Amino acid sequence: MPELPEVETLRRALLPLVKNKTLADMKFFREDIRFPIPQKKLRDGLIGTAISDITRRGKYLLLHAPTGAMILHLGMSGRVIQYPSMKPVEKHTHAVFHFEPDIFLHFIDPRRFGCILWAPKNEGHPLLDHLGMDPLDEATTAKALKVMARKCKAPIKSFIMNSKRLTGVGNIYACESLFRGGLNPRRQAGKVTLREWENFLTCLQAILNNSIASGGTTLRDFFTADNTPGYYAVNLAVYGKENQPCPNCATPIARVVQTGRSTFYCKVCQKK
Repeated sequence: MPELPEVETLRRALLPLVKNKTLADMKFFREDIRFPIPQKKLRDGLIGTAISDITRRGKYLLLHAPTGAMILHLGMSGRVIQYPSMKPVEKHTHAVFHFEPDIFLHFIDPRRFGCILWAPKNEGHPLLDHLGMDPLDEATTAKALKVMARKCKAPIKSFIMNSKRLTGVGNIYACESLFRGGLNPRRQAGKVTLREWENFLTCLQAILNNSIASGGTTLRDFFTADNTPGYYAVNLAVYGKENQPCPNCATPIARVVQTGRSTFYCKVCQKK
């Protein structure tokens, strides 16, 4: 599933293609994906207008126009591909957007967990209104995390993956940042000290920024706007490496299941 670095990579790929470009036309090939597509609102709000900016809110992309923003989410397997015309090239193409003069972006999503929605200006959207702090935002501090977690009995991994608390952190980066920060993924979030939160946030931000700089983590079904792979291999220390030696101490990497997701960690390096 695309995580924050991959979505940010896509944002940066799309920005030079569509910023200040007028959306001339759009075509939809189904009525819904994960949610119904508000086609009339999208047409009324976007056709004939220029996209002023593309921002990211967690794992959501917002293409801003004068009266609102189109929200894009890639779901489990979504892609945004640039092709030379409005004609769909792939089977699971659900929408095509034509930006003047000759930019055609195809939204493709085989599993249909993504979404294309509309958020009127200054009105927000239910999917965005309750999102928590962004780990790369300057306003996100260790002190803020400590305060938020002070009465939380849930494991720290569950805490940081809760989008209402810290948005955009998926399973891969949760495992990797907890490993680098030396925190046991099953430790109660409320018992993490301020100094530990400071160290963890530094580790998380470094991993996310390094991944963004290198293009993300390799997944087969995601491509950038110019149809090149959007994820590039990064040095994963523990994720997906059950029973392989820890890169620090050679102890076999352990795997446990938390809230339905596999957690990979080192029992020696992450005792705390």
